Amino acid sequence: MKLRRKFATVAALAAVASMAPVTSVNAGTSLGGGGASFLANMMDICAAQYNRNTAFNTDSDTVTYASVGSSTGRSGFANGTYKFGGSESAYTSGAPATLVYVPLVGGAIAIGYRVDGMTPANAQVRLTGELVAKIFAGQIKNWNDPEIAAANKATSVARKLTATKDGVTASVAKVGSKVNFTVKMNAAARAKYKNAKVVITRTALGGSPKVVLSAKPAATLPRSINFAKNTVYTVKAGKTTIGVLATEKVQDGVTITFPNLAIRVVSRSDGSGTTNNFANFLNKSYPAIWTKPTSDTFATAFPGTIPTDGSFQSARGNEGLSSYVRDNNGAITYAELSFLEERGVKAAAVQNPGKRYVAPSPVSSAVWFESAEVAANGLVTQNFANTAADAYPINAISYGLTSTAVSADNAAVKKFFNYFLTQCAPKNATGVGYTALQGAIKDKALAQVARISAG
Repeated sequence: MKLRRKFATVAALAAVASMAPVTSVNAGTSLGGGGASFLANMMDICAAQYNRNTAFNTDSDTVTYASVGSSTGRSGFANGTYKFGGSESAYTSGAPATLVYVPLVGGAIAIGYRVDGMTPANAQVRLTGELVAKIFAGQIKNWNDPEIAAANKATSVARKLTATKDGVTASVAKVGSKVNFTVKMNAAARAKYKNAKVVITRTALGGSPKVVLSAKPAATLPRSINFAKNTVYTVKAGKTTIGVLATEKVQDGVTITFPNLAIRVVSRSDGSGTTNNFANFLNKSYPAIWTKPTSDTFATAFPGTIPTDGSFQSARGNEGLSSYVRDNNGAITYAELSFLEERGVKAAAVQNPGKRYVAPSPVSSAVWFESAEVAANGLVTQNFANTAADAYPINAISYGLTSTAVSADNAAVKKFFNYFLTQCAPKNATGVGYTALQGAIKDKALAQVARISAG
Protein backbone atom coordinates (compact mmCIF):
# COMPACT_ATOMS: atom_id res chain seq x y z
CA MET A 1 0.00 0.00 0.00
CA LYS A 2 2.90 2.38 0.56
CA LEU A 3 3.75 2.30 -3.15
CA ARG A 4 0.13 2.91 -4.13
CA ARG A 5 0.06 5.95 -1.86
CA LYS A 6 3.07 7.28 -3.80
CA PHE A 7 0.96 7.27 -6.97
CA ALA A 8 -1.89 9.02 -5.18
CA THR A 9 0.46 11.66 -3.76
CA VAL A 10 1.83 12.47 -7.20
CA ALA A 11 -1.70 12.72 -8.55
CA ALA A 12 -2.79 15.03 -5.77
CA LEU A 13 0.15 17.36 -6.38
CA ALA A 14 -0.69 17.47 -10.07
CA ALA A 15 -4.28 18.35 -9.27
CA VAL A 16 -3.21 21.18 -6.96
CA ALA A 17 -1.09 22.61 -9.75
CA SER A 18 -3.92 22.48 -12.29
CA MET A 19 -6.02 25.43 -13.36
CA ALA A 20 -9.08 24.11 -11.58
CA PRO A 21 -9.87 25.79 -8.25
CA VAL A 22 -9.75 23.68 -5.10
CA THR A 23 -12.50 23.88 -2.53
CA SER A 24 -14.24 21.80 0.11
CA VAL A 25 -17.48 23.78 0.49
CA ASN A 26 -19.81 20.86 -0.35
CA ALA A 27 -19.55 17.35 1.03
CA GLY A 28 -20.81 15.75 -2.20
CA THR A 29 -21.36 12.03 -2.72
CA SER A 30 -19.00 9.40 -1.34
CA LEU A 31 -18.25 6.90 -4.12
CA GLY A 32 -16.57 3.84 -2.68
CA GLY A 33 -15.48 1.46 -5.42
CA GLY A 34 -13.52 -1.77 -5.28
CA GLY A 35 -12.16 -4.62 -7.33
CA ALA A 36 -9.27 -5.35 -9.67
CA SER A 37 -5.76 -4.72 -8.36
CA PHE A 38 -4.62 -4.46 -12.02
CA LEU A 39 -6.50 -1.16 -12.18
CA ALA A 40 -5.48 0.16 -8.77
CA ASN A 41 -2.49 2.37 -9.62
CA MET A 42 -4.40 4.12 -12.41
CA MET A 43 -7.53 4.43 -10.29
CA ASP A 44 -5.56 6.00 -7.44
CA ILE A 45 -4.29 8.72 -9.76
CA CYS A 46 -7.66 9.45 -11.35
CA ALA A 47 -9.55 9.42 -8.07
CA ALA A 48 -7.07 11.77 -6.40
CA GLN A 49 -7.18 14.23 -9.28
CA TYR A 50 -10.96 14.07 -9.63
CA ASN A 51 -11.53 14.60 -5.93
CA ARG A 52 -9.75 17.95 -6.09
CA ASN A 53 -10.77 19.18 -9.53
CA THR A 54 -13.95 21.25 -9.20
CA ALA A 55 -13.97 22.10 -12.90
CA PHE A 56 -15.14 18.51 -13.57
CA ASN A 57 -16.19 17.35 -10.10
CA THR A 58 -18.71 20.15 -9.66
CA ASP A 59 -20.54 18.44 -6.79
CA SER A 60 -17.37 17.82 -4.72
CA ASP A 61 -17.84 14.05 -4.77
CA THR A 62 -15.20 11.84 -3.14
CA VAL A 63 -13.99 8.74 -4.98
CA THR A 64 -12.14 5.93 -3.18
CA TYR A 65 -11.09 2.52 -4.47
CA ALA A 66 -10.21 -0.72 -2.67
CA SER A 67 -7.76 -3.08 -4.41
CA VAL A 68 -9.41 -6.41 -3.56
CA GLY A 69 -9.26 -8.39 -6.82
CA SER A 70 -11.72 -8.72 -9.69
CA SER A 71 -13.77 -11.56 -8.18
CA THR A 72 -14.41 -9.60 -4.99
CA GLY A 73 -15.06 -6.47 -7.02
CA ARG A 74 -17.79 -8.20 -9.01
CA SER A 75 -19.47 -9.74 -5.98
CA GLY A 76 -19.08 -6.54 -3.97
CA PHE A 77 -20.71 -4.45 -6.67
CA ALA A 78 -23.54 -6.97 -7.08
CA ASN A 79 -24.33 -7.04 -3.35
CA GLY A 80 -24.03 -3.28 -2.86
CA THR A 81 -20.75 -3.20 -0.95
CA TYR A 82 -19.25 -1.00 -3.67
CA LYS A 83 -20.95 1.78 -5.62
CA PHE A 84 -18.87 0.80 -8.64
CA GLY A 85 -16.64 -2.16 -9.35
CA GLY A 86 -13.45 -2.87 -11.23
CA SER A 87 -12.69 -6.10 -13.08
CA GLU A 88 -10.75 -7.49 -16.05
CA SER A 89 -13.14 -10.42 -16.37
CA ALA A 90 -16.87 -10.70 -16.89
CA TYR A 91 -19.55 -12.10 -14.63
CA THR A 92 -20.26 -15.78 -15.22
CA SER A 93 -23.24 -15.65 -12.84
CA GLY A 94 -24.89 -13.24 -10.44
CA ALA A 95 -24.63 -10.17 -12.66
CA PRO A 96 -26.99 -7.32 -11.73
CA ALA A 97 -29.85 -6.93 -14.21
CA THR A 98 -28.91 -3.29 -14.82
CA LEU A 99 -25.17 -3.96 -15.25
CA VAL A 100 -23.06 -1.77 -17.53
CA TYR A 101 -19.48 -2.75 -18.45
CA VAL A 102 -17.33 0.32 -19.16
CA PRO A 103 -13.83 -0.29 -20.59
CA LEU A 104 -11.61 2.13 -18.63
CA VAL A 105 -7.96 1.42 -19.39
CA GLY A 106 -5.69 -1.25 -20.85
CA GLY A 107 -2.28 -2.51 -19.92
CA ALA A 108 0.37 -5.14 -20.45
CA ILE A 109 0.47 -8.23 -18.27
CA ALA A 110 4.23 -8.29 -17.90
CA ILE A 111 6.30 -11.36 -17.06
CA GLY A 112 8.36 -10.25 -14.08
CA TYR A 113 11.42 -12.20 -12.98
CA ARG A 114 14.45 -12.18 -10.69
CA VAL A 115 17.49 -14.19 -11.79
CA ASP A 116 20.63 -13.35 -9.85
CA GLY A 117 23.88 -14.62 -11.37
CA MET A 118 22.97 -14.53 -15.05
CA THR A 119 25.40 -12.86 -17.44
CA PRO A 120 25.19 -10.19 -18.68
CA ALA A 121 23.52 -9.22 -15.41
CA ASN A 122 21.41 -6.40 -16.84
CA ALA A 123 20.29 -8.15 -20.03
CA GLN A 124 16.57 -8.46 -20.69
CA VAL A 125 15.39 -12.08 -20.68
CA ARG A 126 13.48 -13.14 -23.79
CA LEU A 127 10.74 -15.75 -23.70
CA THR A 128 8.67 -17.26 -26.46
CA GLY A 129 4.97 -17.55 -25.73
CA GLU A 130 5.41 -21.32 -25.60
CA LEU A 131 8.11 -20.94 -22.95
CA VAL A 132 5.77 -18.79 -20.87
CA ALA A 133 3.12 -21.51 -21.17
CA LYS A 134 5.55 -24.28 -20.18
CA ILE A 135 7.09 -22.38 -17.26
CA PHE A 136 3.72 -21.50 -15.72
CA ALA A 137 2.52 -25.08 -16.29
CA GLY A 138 5.52 -26.40 -14.35
CA GLN A 139 7.01 -28.14 -17.39
CA ILE A 140 10.25 -26.11 -17.27
CA LYS A 141 11.74 -25.99 -13.79
CA ASN A 142 15.21 -24.42 -13.99
CA TRP A 143 16.49 -21.15 -15.43
CA ASN A 144 19.34 -22.96 -17.20
CA ASP A 145 16.92 -25.11 -19.21
CA PRO A 146 18.13 -25.48 -22.83
CA GLU A 147 14.85 -24.08 -24.19
CA ILE A 148 15.30 -20.84 -22.24
CA ALA A 149 18.93 -20.66 -23.34
CA ALA A 150 17.91 -21.13 -26.99
CA ALA A 151 15.57 -18.14 -26.82
CA ASN A 152 18.33 -15.99 -25.36
CA LYS A 153 21.02 -16.28 -28.03
CA ALA A 154 21.98 -13.20 -30.02
CA THR A 155 20.70 -13.25 -33.59
CA SER A 156 20.74 -10.68 -36.37
CA VAL A 157 18.21 -8.84 -38.51
CA ALA A 158 19.16 -8.15 -42.13
CA ARG A 159 19.49 -4.67 -43.56
CA LYS A 160 16.27 -3.62 -45.30
CA LEU A 161 15.84 -0.16 -46.81
CA THR A 162 12.51 -0.35 -48.68
CA ALA A 163 9.08 -1.92 -48.26
CA THR A 164 5.96 -1.66 -50.43
CA LYS A 165 2.38 -2.70 -49.72
CA ASP A 166 -1.11 -1.47 -50.66
CA GLY A 167 0.24 1.39 -52.75
CA VAL A 168 2.48 2.63 -49.94
CA THR A 169 6.26 2.64 -50.35
CA ALA A 170 8.45 3.33 -47.34
CA SER A 171 12.19 3.85 -47.59
CA VAL A 172 14.92 4.67 -45.09
CA ALA A 173 18.51 5.85 -45.46
CA LYS A 174 21.28 6.69 -43.00
CA VAL A 175 22.92 10.03 -43.79
CA GLY A 176 25.66 10.92 -41.34
CA SER A 177 24.15 10.96 -37.86
CA LYS A 178 20.60 11.03 -39.21
CA VAL A 179 18.08 8.48 -40.44
CA ASN A 180 15.88 9.84 -43.22
CA PHE A 181 12.48 8.33 -44.03
CA THR A 182 10.30 8.84 -47.07
CA VAL A 183 6.79 7.41 -47.28
CA LYS A 184 5.05 7.70 -50.65
CA MET A 185 1.37 6.91 -51.17
CA ASN A 186 -0.42 6.62 -54.49
CA ALA A 187 -3.94 7.99 -54.93
CA ALA A 188 -5.60 4.66 -54.15
CA ALA A 189 -3.64 4.32 -50.91
CA ARG A 190 -4.48 7.86 -49.86
CA ALA A 191 -8.15 7.12 -50.44
CA LYS A 192 -8.01 3.78 -48.62
CA TYR A 193 -6.31 5.22 -45.54
CA LYS A 194 -7.89 8.69 -45.57
CA ASN A 195 -9.38 8.19 -42.10
CA ALA A 196 -6.24 6.58 -40.68
CA LYS A 197 -2.69 7.67 -39.97
CA VAL A 198 0.73 6.72 -41.22
CA VAL A 199 2.83 5.77 -38.20
CA ILE A 200 6.54 4.98 -37.94
CA THR A 201 7.87 3.49 -34.72
CA ARG A 202 11.47 2.77 -33.83
CA THR A 203 12.42 -0.13 -31.61
CA ALA A 204 15.77 -0.96 -30.11
CA LEU A 205 15.49 -4.70 -30.57
CA GLY A 206 13.93 -6.35 -27.57
CA GLY A 207 12.85 -2.94 -26.29
CA SER A 208 9.67 -0.91 -26.39
CA PRO A 209 8.54 0.87 -29.57
CA LYS A 210 8.52 4.68 -29.74
CA VAL A 211 6.51 6.66 -32.26
CA VAL A 212 8.66 8.92 -34.48
CA LEU A 213 6.01 9.85 -37.07
CA SER A 214 2.23 10.02 -36.91
CA ALA A 215 0.67 11.86 -39.84
CA LYS A 216 -2.34 11.96 -42.11
CA PRO A 217 -1.92 10.31 -45.52
CA ALA A 218 -0.15 12.39 -48.15
CA ALA A 219 1.58 11.83 -51.48
CA THR A 220 4.96 12.15 -49.74
CA LEU A 221 5.75 12.09 -46.03
CA PRO A 222 9.36 12.90 -45.07
CA ARG A 223 10.88 12.46 -41.60
CA SER A 224 14.40 12.71 -40.20
CA ILE A 225 15.55 11.48 -36.78
CA ASN A 226 18.83 10.77 -35.01
CA PHE A 227 20.51 7.47 -35.84
CA ALA A 228 20.63 4.76 -33.17
CA LYS A 229 22.35 1.37 -33.42
CA ASN A 230 20.50 -1.94 -33.22
CA THR A 231 17.21 -0.29 -34.14
CA VAL A 232 14.45 -1.32 -36.52
CA TYR A 233 11.66 0.86 -37.87
CA THR A 234 8.08 -0.32 -38.37
CA VAL A 235 5.94 1.55 -40.89
CA LYS A 236 2.14 1.24 -40.69
CA ALA A 237 -0.78 2.72 -42.59
CA GLY A 238 -3.78 2.41 -40.33
CA LYS A 239 -3.65 -1.14 -38.99
CA THR A 240 -1.64 -2.44 -41.96
CA THR A 241 2.08 -3.05 -41.47
CA ILE A 242 3.86 -1.85 -44.61
CA GLY A 243 7.22 -3.22 -43.51
CA VAL A 244 9.99 -3.38 -40.94
CA LEU A 245 13.09 -1.48 -42.07
CA ALA A 246 16.70 -1.38 -40.85
CA THR A 247 19.54 0.84 -42.05
CA GLU A 248 22.12 -1.83 -41.23
CA LYS A 249 22.39 -5.42 -40.13
CA VAL A 250 21.50 -5.26 -36.46
CA GLN A 251 21.98 -7.57 -33.52
CA ASP A 252 18.78 -8.85 -31.97
CA GLY A 253 19.27 -9.41 -28.27
CA VAL A 254 22.31 -10.75 -26.44
CA THR A 255 23.43 -14.23 -25.50
CA ILE A 256 22.59 -14.82 -21.85
CA THR A 257 24.18 -17.46 -19.63
CA PHE A 258 21.78 -18.59 -16.91
CA PRO A 259 22.68 -20.01 -13.49
CA ASN A 260 21.58 -23.39 -12.19
CA LEU A 261 18.60 -21.90 -10.37
CA ALA A 262 15.20 -23.40 -9.66
CA ILE A 263 12.24 -21.52 -11.09
CA ARG A 264 9.64 -20.46 -8.55
CA VAL A 265 6.29 -19.62 -10.17
CA VAL A 266 4.20 -17.06 -8.28
CA SER A 267 0.47 -16.89 -8.99
CA ARG A 268 -2.48 -15.08 -7.48
CA SER A 269 -4.03 -16.43 -4.29
CA ASP A 270 -7.23 -14.39 -4.80
CA GLY A 271 -9.81 -14.31 -7.58
CA SER A 272 -8.16 -12.26 -10.28
CA GLY A 273 -8.98 -10.72 -13.63
CA THR A 274 -5.24 -10.55 -14.30
CA THR A 275 -5.12 -14.33 -13.86
CA ASN A 276 -8.18 -14.71 -16.08
CA ASN A 277 -6.62 -12.75 -18.94
CA PHE A 278 -3.21 -14.40 -18.52
CA ALA A 279 -4.69 -17.92 -18.50
CA ASN A 280 -6.91 -17.01 -21.45
CA PHE A 281 -3.82 -16.02 -23.46
CA LEU A 282 -2.18 -19.33 -22.55
CA ASN A 283 -5.24 -21.44 -23.35
CA LYS A 284 -6.08 -19.69 -26.62
CA SER A 285 -2.46 -19.57 -27.83
CA TYR A 286 -1.10 -22.89 -26.49
CA PRO A 287 -4.11 -25.19 -25.92
CA ALA A 288 -1.98 -28.34 -26.02
CA ILE A 289 -0.18 -27.09 -22.88
CA TRP A 290 -2.90 -25.05 -21.16
CA THR A 291 -5.79 -27.41 -21.76
CA LYS A 292 -8.47 -25.87 -19.52
CA PRO A 293 -10.70 -22.84 -20.08
CA THR A 294 -9.66 -19.69 -18.29
CA SER A 295 -10.73 -18.75 -14.78
CA ASP A 296 -10.18 -16.06 -12.18
CA THR A 297 -8.65 -18.81 -10.03
CA PHE A 298 -5.17 -19.93 -11.10
CA ALA A 299 -5.59 -23.45 -9.69
CA THR A 300 -8.80 -23.92 -11.69
CA ALA A 301 -7.19 -22.85 -14.97
CA PHE A 302 -3.95 -24.76 -14.28
CA PRO A 303 -3.46 -27.82 -16.54
CA GLY A 304 -3.31 -30.48 -13.86
CA THR A 305 -2.52 -30.26 -10.18
CA ILE A 306 -0.29 -27.49 -8.87
CA PRO A 307 2.96 -28.96 -7.47
CA THR A 308 3.37 -28.89 -3.69
CA ASP A 309 7.18 -29.08 -3.67
CA GLY A 310 7.64 -25.33 -3.17
CA SER A 311 8.15 -24.55 -6.85
CA PHE A 312 4.77 -22.79 -6.93
CA GLN A 313 3.88 -19.97 -4.56
CA SER A 314 1.00 -17.52 -4.37
CA ALA A 315 0.40 -13.94 -3.30
CA ARG A 316 -2.51 -11.54 -3.15
CA GLY A 317 -2.98 -8.82 -5.76
CA ASN A 318 -0.64 -7.43 -8.38
CA GLU A 319 1.11 -5.76 -5.46
CA GLY A 320 1.81 -9.08 -3.76
CA LEU A 321 3.05 -10.82 -6.90
CA SER A 322 5.48 -8.03 -7.74
CA SER A 323 6.80 -7.76 -4.20
CA TYR A 324 7.35 -11.52 -3.98
CA VAL A 325 9.47 -11.56 -7.13
CA ARG A 326 11.46 -8.54 -5.97
CA ASP A 327 12.33 -10.37 -2.75
CA ASN A 328 12.95 -13.93 -4.03
CA ASN A 329 15.69 -15.06 -6.42
CA GLY A 330 14.47 -17.43 -9.13
CA ALA A 331 10.88 -16.20 -8.99
CA ILE A 332 8.70 -15.41 -12.00
CA THR A 333 5.18 -13.97 -12.16
CA TYR A 334 2.59 -12.14 -14.26
CA ALA A 335 1.49 -8.63 -13.25
CA GLU A 336 0.41 -5.28 -14.65
CA LEU A 337 3.53 -3.44 -15.75
CA SER A 338 3.28 -0.49 -13.35
CA PHE A 339 3.54 -2.76 -10.29
CA LEU A 340 6.80 -4.28 -11.53
CA GLU A 341 8.27 -0.91 -12.50
CA GLU A 342 7.59 0.72 -9.14
CA ARG A 343 9.37 -2.16 -7.38
CA GLY A 344 12.32 -2.33 -9.77
CA VAL A 345 11.42 -5.80 -11.05
CA LYS A 346 12.60 -6.68 -14.56
CA ALA A 347 10.11 -7.71 -17.24
CA ALA A 348 10.80 -10.17 -20.07
CA ALA A 349 10.47 -9.43 -23.77
CA VAL A 350 7.91 -11.91 -25.11
CA GLN A 351 7.79 -13.22 -28.67
CA ASN A 352 4.57 -12.23 -30.42
CA PRO A 353 2.76 -14.11 -33.24
CA GLY A 354 4.82 -12.11 -35.74
CA LYS A 355 7.96 -13.77 -34.24
CA ARG A 356 9.31 -10.51 -32.80
CA TYR A 357 10.44 -10.21 -29.18
CA VAL A 358 8.69 -7.16 -27.73
CA ALA A 359 8.96 -5.63 -24.27
CA PRO A 360 5.78 -4.71 -22.40
CA SER A 361 4.95 -1.01 -22.61
CA PRO A 362 1.94 1.28 -23.05
CA VAL A 363 2.79 1.64 -26.76
CA SER A 364 3.27 -2.08 -27.50
CA SER A 365 0.06 -2.83 -25.60
CA ALA A 366 -1.83 -0.22 -27.63
CA VAL A 367 -0.59 -1.83 -30.86
CA TRP A 368 -1.95 -5.17 -29.66
CA PHE A 369 -5.39 -3.73 -28.95
CA GLU A 370 -5.65 -2.27 -32.47
CA SER A 371 -6.85 -5.67 -33.71
CA ALA A 372 -9.23 -6.33 -30.81
CA GLU A 373 -13.01 -6.30 -31.21
CA VAL A 374 -15.48 -4.71 -28.83
CA ALA A 375 -18.96 -6.21 -28.38
CA ALA A 376 -22.27 -4.43 -27.96
CA ASN A 377 -22.06 -4.92 -24.18
CA GLY A 378 -18.62 -3.27 -23.99
CA LEU A 379 -16.56 -6.43 -23.51
CA VAL A 380 -13.38 -6.63 -25.58
CA THR A 381 -12.20 -9.78 -27.40
CA GLN A 382 -8.48 -9.89 -28.11
CA ASN A 383 -7.02 -11.26 -31.35
CA PHE A 384 -4.36 -13.72 -30.21
CA ALA A 385 -3.16 -14.13 -33.81
CA ASN A 386 -2.18 -10.44 -34.09
CA THR A 387 1.09 -10.38 -36.08
CA ALA A 388 1.80 -6.64 -35.76
CA ALA A 389 5.57 -6.28 -35.42
CA ASP A 390 5.51 -3.99 -32.36
CA ALA A 391 2.65 -5.67 -30.47
CA TYR A 392 3.20 -7.10 -26.98
CA PRO A 393 1.00 -10.22 -26.80
CA ILE A 394 -0.21 -10.49 -23.15
CA ASN A 395 -2.62 -7.75 -22.12
CA ALA A 396 -5.86 -6.93 -20.34
CA ILE A 397 -8.63 -4.34 -20.35
CA SER A 398 -9.97 -3.11 -17.01
CA TYR A 399 -13.72 -2.50 -16.87
CA GLY A 400 -15.72 -0.30 -14.59
CA LEU A 401 -18.86 -2.02 -13.31
CA THR A 402 -21.86 0.24 -12.94
CA SER A 403 -25.60 0.44 -13.58
CA THR A 404 -28.31 1.89 -15.80
CA ALA A 405 -30.50 2.43 -12.74
CA VAL A 406 -31.35 6.07 -12.11
CA SER A 407 -29.81 7.28 -8.84
CA ALA A 408 -27.66 10.06 -7.44
CA ASP A 409 -24.82 7.60 -6.82
CA ASN A 410 -24.89 6.28 -10.39
CA ALA A 411 -25.06 9.79 -11.81
CA ALA A 412 -21.92 10.60 -9.80
CA VAL A 413 -20.18 7.45 -11.09
CA LYS A 414 -21.12 8.51 -14.62
CA LYS A 415 -19.34 11.85 -14.19
CA PHE A 416 -16.24 10.19 -12.74
CA PHE A 417 -15.98 7.55 -15.48
CA ASN A 418 -16.35 10.24 -18.13
CA TYR A 419 -13.50 12.18 -16.49
CA PHE A 420 -11.41 9.01 -16.27
CA LEU A 421 -11.77 8.27 -19.99
CA THR A 422 -11.57 11.78 -21.45
CA GLN A 423 -9.21 13.57 -19.07
CA CYS A 424 -7.23 11.42 -16.65
CA ALA A 425 -6.24 8.35 -18.67
CA PRO A 426 -5.19 10.23 -21.84
CA LYS A 427 -2.95 12.52 -19.78
CA ASN A 428 -1.54 10.07 -17.23
CA ALA A 429 -1.78 6.44 -18.36
CA THR A 430 1.39 6.18 -20.44
CA GLY A 431 3.55 7.76 -17.75
CA VAL A 432 2.61 5.14 -15.18
CA GLY A 433 2.63 2.01 -17.35
CA TYR A 434 -0.96 1.81 -18.60
CA THR A 435 -2.54 2.10 -22.05
CA ALA A 436 -5.19 4.76 -22.59
CA LEU A 437 -8.03 3.44 -24.73
CA GLN A 438 -8.21 4.51 -28.36
CA GLY A 439 -10.36 4.10 -31.45
CA ALA A 440 -13.39 1.82 -31.41
CA ILE A 441 -12.81 0.65 -27.84
CA LYS A 442 -12.81 4.20 -26.48
CA ASP A 443 -15.84 5.11 -28.59
CA LYS A 444 -17.73 2.14 -27.15
CA ALA A 445 -16.56 3.00 -23.63
CA LEU A 446 -18.04 6.50 -23.91
CA ALA A 447 -21.26 5.05 -25.33
CA GLN A 448 -21.43 2.77 -22.28
CA VAL A 449 -20.88 5.75 -19.97
CA ALA A 450 -23.90 7.42 -21.57
CA ARG A 451 -26.04 4.46 -20.42
CA ILE A 452 -25.15 4.91 -16.74
CA SER A 453 -28.09 6.16 -14.65
CA ALA A 454 -30.11 6.56 -17.86
CA GLY A 455 -32.85 4.12 -16.91
